[in-house]
Parts: sequence; structure tokens; C-alpha cells
Amino acid sequence: MNQRSISLNIIYKTISDESYSNLLMRKELNVLPVEKRSFCTNLVNGVLRNYEFLQYQFVDYIDNNTSLKNKLILTMATYEKFYLNKQDYVINNEYVELGDNKFDKAFINAVLHKIHDLKQPNEEHIIHCLPSWIYNLLKSQYTNEELNKILNIYRKVPKVYYRINKSKVDIKQIKANIIDDEFFTSDYNLINTDDFKNGYFYIQDYNSGQLYKHLNLNKDNSLLDVCCAPGGKLFNCLDVLDAHNCYANDIYENRINLIKKAASRLGFEGINYLNYDGRDISKNVNVKFDRILLDAPCSGLGVIGRKPDLKFHIQPSSLDELQVLQYELLDSVKNLLADDGILLYSTCTLNKKENRKQIDKFINNNPDFMIISDETIINDMGDCFYYCILSKV
Repeated sequence: MNQRSISLNIIYKTISDESYSNLLMRKELNVLPVEKRSFCTNLVNGVLRNYEFLQYQFVDYIDNNTSLKNKLILTMATYEKFYLNKQDYVINNEYVELGDNKFDKAFINAVLHKIHDLKQPNEEHIIHCLPSWIYNLLKSQYTNEELNKILNIYRKVPKVYYRINKSKVDIKQIKANIIDDEFFTSDYNLINTDDFKNGYFYIQDYNSGQLYKHLNLNKDNSLLDVCCAPGGKLFNCLDVLDAHNCYANDIYENRINLIKKAASRLGFEGINYLNYDGRDISKNVNVKFDRILLDAPCSGLGVIGRKPDLKFHIQPSSLDELQVLQYELLDSVKNLLADDGILLYSTCTLNKKENRKQIDKFINNNPDFMIISDETIINDMGDCFYYCILSKV
């Protein structure tokens, strides 16, 4: 299989099977030489990120009977034509061959010959490459200035940030693009370097890596991370806390194993691992914690720029289910918070019903809790987040 057929397979599975493109790429690109993988990564992410706008370019030349595969072939070809500036003859030769039979090949060839200059749509959601329901939700909840910031973040190819492991290295020892005393970026992929393998740093979104600072940690605090995987926020806390006082919980055993593997590479020994549904954790754990971190499952509307495949996985109906889950998690873990303790609730979504409105409901039902602070983070340093600091009155 060549690069384009592998990319087509990844995109097809992402959209039709609701698979995650990053996991598919990690698995399926292994058949290619390392130097050819970046093209596939660019192609897959570019198509997913610009999907609605790309399909608009040929929507008048297809009908309801056009197969998903043929639509995706045309979408990929359109991306290469307008975003990668490939010559028409190269595009036609490569993509016509991806058709299943002579009829599909003839159809793809005919449509490609009709696509010339970029067409500009009138619909705002197509211009901004979003499903209409996501665009309308954001527009209804944010000011025009805020909405424009969000849309600009979605359009950018996100940076890869590296967060240092302070127990092993000082930021001054890092030869890269230093941001502050914790984070840096690099012009190169550092995953296969000896420094990464030796646990000197780990990948983490910059904005996500600031959340632990709101926990006001003291070195003797005990901490429960309720939905811990992949573990980055817990690892941040270990700059201050003793690992023996930290509990990493996740509902899925395979995710616990991923946290353990990362902790081992970083040299964090002594973490207590739990494998419970967060909604039931208070029934199984008899410990009161000084700090609780609940980074709740959410719709992910804050990370679409980094994970464009989320556009195809979330539906309006799933938001209601998530809100029920989020509240049940809050209602369970409140029982594990020590007097004068701090509970940090966070999500990586921009849907206010999953954020402040969720907190308002919790406070109304639990008058012994109060809001210390909350904020929706929207900036171009990284993903968009919401967090709220709660404390017992």
C-alpha cells in the first residue's frame, strides 16, 4: 500500500467506525519508512481539519448515491490540490487509481476535472470547517470576540509542547525553544531520543500543564486524580507532592497500565493505583484527600484543533449523556474530600452546560461547598480548557 491508500484507510475508519485517527496512524504507518510518514500525518490531519470546506468544493458534482470512499478520495485530492499545491496530473493519476473499479475510477476522474478555483461558501460553519451544530452551539454561548479566538485556535496546526521532569532535569539543561521554567518546544520530534526515553520530559499541552497550580499544593498533601489517564496532570503535581501520597484512578485497566509505564519511565515510584468507576469510588475507598483532581470526561470541544476527528465522533445527544456522567462523578468524589480540602473540576470542552452550569447545579445541591475561582481558558498557547476550584465551607 502506498501513502495515499494508507491515509485513505485511516480517514475512512476514523469517520465510518468512529476510530481515533492518532491511534490508527500510530498502528498503520509502521509499514512505511520513517521519512514517508509525515506526508500521511499531514494528509490525514489536513483532510479531517478542513473536511467541511473541502467537500463543499465538489458537492455540486456528486449525489446521495456517491459512496463514502469516493467522497473521501475526492476530499483528499482536493486537499492536495489547494493546500499542498500538487500538480493536477499527479493528483489525477494517484487518486483515480484508488477507485474500486472502472466505474468509480471514471467517476473520480470526471469530478476532478471539474474542480478548478476554490469556491467560497456562504454558510459560516462550512467556512470554519465545523458541523453546523457545533458552530451554532459555540456562537450561542460566546461573544463574537471569543468565538473568533476559538475558531482561530481550531484552524492552527497545534504545537507539540514538552514538559520537563523536574526530578531529573532543570530547564536550563534543555537545548530547545524554552518557554518558561517548565515547558519547551522543539523543531524536531523528540520521542525517540535518549533524553525522552530516560524520562527527562513528557508531552503535555501547555494550558493543561497549568491546571495543577490552582490546587495550591503543600508537600504533605494527599491527592486523588479521579480520571487520571494519561497521567500528565498527576505528574505535574509530583513536583511538590510525595508519590506515596498520590492516588491515580481510572476506570479502564489498560489506561492504568499506560500511566504505570509513563511513571516508570519518569522515575515516579510509589504512586497508589486504583481501578474504579469514578462514580463508585467513594464506596470503595475509605481515605479522605486534601486535594482531588477531577478532569472529567467531556465533549472535547476545546481540543478540536488538536484532535479534528472529534468532529465526527460527538453528537448533540452525547452531550446530555456526558452531563449526567460529570455530575455523578462530582457527586461521588465530594465524599472523599477532607475538611478544608480543594476539589479541582476541569474539562477540555467549551460547552458551558458541561462547565459552569454543571458547577452551579452542584453548588445548589451542596451548600457546604463554595467556588473559589473558575475560568475558561481560550488562548493560542494550547488547547481550550475550563477549570473550577471548589472548597468545603
